[in-house]
Amino acid sequence: MDNNFLSMDDLADVFEQLESIPDKEVPLTEEEIASQRRYEEIIKKHKEGQV
Repeated sequence: MDNNFLSMDDLADVFEQLESIPDKEVPLTEEEIASQRRYEEIIKKHKEGQV
């Protein structure tokens, strides 16, 4: 009994399709930007505490 749901050829086709999809940058929301800033501040404080 074969437990594979996809054949290797099918999987290769899926990867080929994924690679052909163009990258599209999605702009960050204000909430995401604020979260990123808080995260960067936490890292900065942590690094300063390590010195």
